[in-house]
Amino acid sequence: MQRYQREHFWNAIVWPLLWPLLLLQAALIVLCLVVGAMVWWVSPSYASWSTLLWLMAALLIGSSLNVGAFLMLLKARGRRNDIRFIQELAELERHSQVLCATAERAQLEQQCSPSDASDETHLPLQRLANVNEMLAGLKRRIHYSQVANAATKNTQHEHEQTLLDDLQHQQRQLKHLMAGRDRAREESRLKSGYLILLQRETDSLFEHLNAMAENDITDSCRQNIMDVRERLSDIRALLANLVQHTAEEGMAKGSDNLRVLVVDDGPVNLMLARQMLETQGLQVEGVSSGEQALERQQGAFFDLVFMDIFMPTLDGLETTRRWREYERTHSGSQSVLVALTANVDNAGRDACLTAGMDDLLAKPYQPETLLSMISHWFPGTLKPTPPA
Repeated sequence: MQRYQREHFWNAIVWPLLWPLLLLQAALIVLCLVVGAMVWWVSPSYASWSTLLWLMAALLIGSSLNVGAFLMLLKARGRRNDIRFIQELAELERHSQVLCATAERAQLEQQCSPSDASDETHLPLQRLANVNEMLAGLKRRIHYSQVANAATKNTQHEHEQTLLDDLQHQQRQLKHLMAGRDRAREESRLKSGYLILLQRETDSLFEHLNAMAENDITDSCRQNIMDVRERLSDIRALLANLVQHTAEEGMAKGSDNLRVLVVDDGPVNLMLARQMLETQGLQVEGVSSGEQALERQQGAFFDLVFMDIFMPTLDGLETTRRWREYERTHSGSQSVLVALTANVDNAGRDACLTAGMDDLLAKPYQPETLLSMISHWFPGTLKPTPPA
């Protein structure tokens, strides 16, 4: 028995019963001595060994009675503690069974407790050992479950990280492809613009040579002009073929080449128009002023421009005039400009067309009207509407 167990046994059972009996025994001995002394003092002549024997017998009987009472009290106290121990043990077994049932429902492990853990036919110490074994096994299984869950979470995290890395890699590749596509489009647009501009210059030069041939000049000079006209005519035919070939390539690329610019100072209208056009697979940009629109014109070519007429500082009409002037001086390609205005009467239409607009769209407009305008100017560029 360990030291703390001996102390617990002494403090709980022996000492509460022993010290009253010891006091009673001491009192009995003192009483016997006092009686013997009094007898000896009162009549010392009659004192004999018989008196001393009777005192010793009385002490022996008293001590025996005290020891018997002590043992009976010790047995009663031990029985009460044993009953309390059995009750506490049964309660511990019940709680452990509930804990194991909860663990089984949580799918930690099947049959986590011994089948005879609460068998009352076993000795209390054996039952206590079974409960201890049950709790130890449950602790191990909980630990294994936690380790398995941590491993599963780590594996899932690694898988998610791998997917995220792949997605970021795909996004970077897509960004590079889109950048390359934009560069190719810009190069194609510049090539088309240069060809158209060169064609216009050759047409102007051809007309100038025709005017010079009609003047009063010498025959040799006229012959030289005719030779130049013939060579220039071949160049014109070559340029015409190149321009036509470039236009056919642009048509074959479909709606991916269609770039749309929305110019509107209303943030709600601008956002709605961009979202609706982007759902059709178009490349859409939005600006909120005429100045921003002219800046974007210098950086990219737009096939279609929706221009709000009433804007502060620089309205849609003046923006359109500057837009067209820039196209005449810097590029041969022209954008389709559509006015967004609530003034759709004859005077408003004439003002828009005079400024350089190609068409008008009444505000507020419906999504179907906006898409119909695109289909009118660029047939076959929108996605077909699925049947209802």
